[in-house]
Amino acid sequence: MKSCATAIALVVVAACASSPAETRVASTSPGNLSATALASPVGVEDIHRLGFVSELEVAPDGHGAFYVWTRPEAKSDSFASRLHHLDLTRPAREPRALTPENVDVSTVRFSPDGRFLAWLESDDDSTALSWAAVKRDGIGAANIALDIKEGLDDFAWAPDGERFVIVRTDPAHPSPPAPPAASKAKSSPPWVITRTQIRRDGEGFLDDRRDHLWIVARQGGRPARQISSGAWDDSSPAWSPDGKSIAFVSNRSSDPDRTDNTDLFVISPEGGEVSTLVTGPGAESEPSWSHRGDRLAFHSLRRADDYYQPQRVMTVAASGGEPIDLTGALDAWVASDALAAGKPPAPPLWSADDRELSVLFERRGATWIGLVDSATGAAREVAGGRFVHGLVRDLPGESGRLFTRTDPTHPPELYRQPRAGGEPARLTRFYESWLAERRLSTPEKIVAKNSAGDDVEAWLYPPLDPPAAGPGGGKAPLIVYIHGGPQLFDGDHFDFDLENQLFAGRGWGVLRVNYRGSTSYGEAFSRSIWGDWHWREYEDLMAALDLAIATRPWIDPERLGIGGWSYGGIMTLWAVGHTDRFRVGVPERLSFDYLSSFGEDQWFVWLLSELGSPLENADLYRRLSPGSYVGNVKTPLYLIANERDYNCPLPQAMQLYQRLKLQGQKTELVVYPGESHSMSSPAHLADRLRRLLVWFGRHLGD
Repeated sequence: MKSCATAIALVVVAACASSPAETRVASTSPGNLSATALASPVGVEDIHRLGFVSELEVAPDGHGAFYVWTRPEAKSDSFASRLHHLDLTRPAREPRALTPENVDVSTVRFSPDGRFLAWLESDDDSTALSWAAVKRDGIGAANIALDIKEGLDDFAWAPDGERFVIVRTDPAHPSPPAPPAASKAKSSPPWVITRTQIRRDGEGFLDDRRDHLWIVARQGGRPARQISSGAWDDSSPAWSPDGKSIAFVSNRSSDPDRTDNTDLFVISPEGGEVSTLVTGPGAESEPSWSHRGDRLAFHSLRRADDYYQPQRVMTVAASGGEPIDLTGALDAWVASDALAAGKPPAPPLWSADDRELSVLFERRGATWIGLVDSATGAAREVAGGRFVHGLVRDLPGESGRLFTRTDPTHPPELYRQPRAGGEPARLTRFYESWLAERRLSTPEKIVAKNSAGDDVEAWLYPPLDPPAAGPGGGKAPLIVYIHGGPQLFDGDHFDFDLENQLFAGRGWGVLRVNYRGSTSYGEAFSRSIWGDWHWREYEDLMAALDLAIATRPWIDPERLGIGGWSYGGIMTLWAVGHTDRFRVGVPERLSFDYLSSFGEDQWFVWLLSELGSPLENADLYRRLSPGSYVGNVKTPLYLIANERDYNCPLPQAMQLYQRLKLQGQKTELVVYPGESHSMSSPAHLADRLRRLLVWFGRHLGD
């Protein structure tokens, strides 16, 4: 279905084989082969080499920054995340790894006074809340405040630095007695489902346990103490500066599974009565206290169960009252905290004097950093251009800010910028060696028009080497590769999935289109597909393709391919059901039939919101399902699915495969075992890229 990848689920599928501290710059001295002489196109094995900064925190004294570097680990065939220190007083100094290689680090946060750093640390057995004293050159010995088997998701420091509020899943119910030793019965008990939501991607079947708030002492000796409870999830705790209140997010409707309508609440760290701070028709999220503690900033969606609306930055008095909408007039989405890491938007960041909020916004395939007046909502841009920024963090006083920045030919590096704006200075060289060894295709931005008069922007990656004269007539194949969501965007950022550069290195062009439904172009552009999916998106894809062919003589219109995953896979199937102009299609991790996927995937709220009940509107479900047009398909299709995908479940691809086989179509189905919607095995990711090269190459030519 269309919602198979949400706006916060753009997951990077590449990481790095070594930490930044172990990276060396390729030599270009006369006594060695130069980087230019060694340069080659991107290859499949680069999926094992490229890493990224997934988290960033700045020390309150401004002397250092701590970041998490995420990379693949060959031995375990998984991703590893390790904490590093960057000395901001000597940025040329090599960053240092601070945590062991056999644990994963996430959710890194300083205590308010800057004396301590805490993080979540996971291995195969459990998740721990760890902390350490901060030193000028890093941290001291790590200590553990809490270590539990499962369900430790988030935390926030108390102002005194002596306690945490954590988000913890209710402990598991006692298991039934094991069967007698002589019994042949399976020992695992059944799943008993009583909730409206059956399962969720990455989690599996859902029981009646929920996430609640607990208080944990930094130093041991006192047991963890639960302060919230109920048949709902509590999340995103934020401790007030005076230590007397904890704001948090919760959906406390009669059946939280049936709506995304979260609100803001406040509770004492001692527990007791919960007060409602903000209640609205849509989702409130990411609360952030002002330094004076008199206001909170937060993100808000003004309609429930509507995925086409930009988040608004709002404020509310700590005592309650009517919230103030600061950014509704901007008509701009609040951007992901780290696009490379698939992070949701960060909470609004208050300036030291509480007069401004730092907010990252999307715009036309890129992002910009804005300073928003916390009283009037007036916004001024301090960093923009054709880049995607992320992990925006303020330095103390007037020292400025840190952030990551990327464009299509440069993976994200850390930059430092003065508070007032201006050209940022690059601090890191994570990818310098790799870039010296690789030739990359630089995309051209083209702009087509659709029938509604909208600009349809697309990024056209030419093949690295001009096509040679011969049987192809000096022309090259082109692959239309479609982003998911649909509430995501392609554009001015490096593609860690590697298709753009891998295909260009093989001699094929790549076209990435921001069709209607995409974000970063305002609400009307995204919302235009509400309840009537696919034909507008298809028109935009074809408009961009026609413009590319008409204006770029190197494109061979007889050798076109199409592909994508999640909503990109759905649109691939829709396209080949409505045109024969593509020689090959590779739809991945897709939904085939919306009637049969209802209840099987995790998106029933979305389906009900836009299409109504499948019992009452079955004809609409059938008309919008791409599987309804599979009888028209003449294009060879190669299908990719994941065994534990509950976003676009495996049976959807199985239905499509069976139908194609019975029609006598050329097809194959590849299923990756153990994978959820976003693939997490580096070996599987590399295998997938090899198959894309083989399947597209078989029909388009190498």
